[in-house]
Amino acid sequence: MAETTQGLALFQESHARLLQQFLELERQQLPPDVIDRQLMDIAEGIVRDHNTAALIAGELRLTDEEEREFRSNVRGLMGGGALMPLLEREDVENIHILGHDRVILSLANGDRIPGPALAGSEEELVMMIRHLAATAGHTSRRFDTAAPILDLRLASGHRLFAVTAVAERTSIVIRRHRMLQSSLERLEKSGTVTAPMIEVLRAAVRPPNPANMLVVGGTGAGKTTLLRSLLSEVPQSELIVTIEDTLELHLRSSGLHERTLALETRTANTEGLGEISMYDLCRAALRMSPDRVIVGEVRGGEVMQLLQAMGIGNDGSLGTIHAGSTRAAINKMLIYAQRSPDSPTPDSVLREISEVLHLLVYIKKLPDGRRAVTSIREVVGYEEGRVETSEVFAP
Repeated sequence: MAETTQGLALFQESHARLLQQFLELERQQLPPDVIDRQLMDIAEGIVRDHNTAALIAGELRLTDEEEREFRSNVRGLMGGGALMPLLEREDVENIHILGHDRVILSLANGDRIPGPALAGSEEELVMMIRHLAATAGHTSRRFDTAAPILDLRLASGHRLFAVTAVAERTSIVIRRHRMLQSSLERLEKSGTVTAPMIEVLRAAVRPPNPANMLVVGGTGAGKTTLLRSLLSEVPQSELIVTIEDTLELHLRSSGLHERTLALETRTANTEGLGEISMYDLCRAALRMSPDRVIVGEVRGGEVMQLLQAMGIGNDGSLGTIHAGSTRAAINKMLIYAQRSPDSPTPDSVLREISEVLHLLVYIKKLPDGRRAVTSIREVVGYEEGRVETSEVFAP
């Protein structure tokens, strides 16, 4: 067992006091930077008091390294430090938190195992997530009884979804992104795609005639990883605009594509103002003269803006959509289109899909935990009120 240093011992000794102060500052609804500054001031006072007492007693004060360790633990307390060891585990895919004292880890091999409790109470868990919501995302988000549902991208790139107040216990799901450096070759090695599929997909993404494409699949099927792998084939000279509810693609930060403008939605403030929706961002993207428009997940009226982008010369535009098959994806697009402020007729939506969308790629999660592309379907036309498609690769 590793030896407990003085820095760690001091943090453990003062943990209850620091946590109480942290919760009190959160209750005052102070700005996150003010909370951080005040709590660190308290921490510095604890270090000074400890060192003074040690000198009076003729004992050793904290070394510089031990002081840094203490401060690091305090920052971890403010930023969800109990989560960090779990987020750093490469074998973990998803973290399910069902209240403050029950954690389930979904592993890459398909197993599910219990994890350590993350907080001492429901209040402590809520405060920890609230602080993350305010400080750890691309934009500050609320998490309280008035805004009890949170969808957040952590600084590490992982995606956090949390519910409080409307649930029996505060519940959180964290999806870890394990393959930021994605490529079609990596997917072939993992068995997700075959060599013949790569030939088709690569030709569909690359110039001179890139196809407009949707990646289709269920929750956790690997749609984002496949989309990221497809985008790794786009020439670096092209300007890509990505539109996401929560940033997940990370094309520029991961080195996949430098010329990327990443746009993220924003929730309304406490006065109900300032909301920026996917639809708003899609409209804005069309004014940025992009070579390609990428919608991380289509789930509303923004589908019409994506189809518009595909139809005005932004060939090679892509997105993902939740559906149980490539055929079902077209019906989903029709349903989502009805939520658009443009109020298109079903017939006009289907005609537009048939004219501007070229490929649908279906990916699924297999029982053993692996992901596999099982269908690639080409859109070939419109006839008698339906979009006609042809299977390129079938199960």
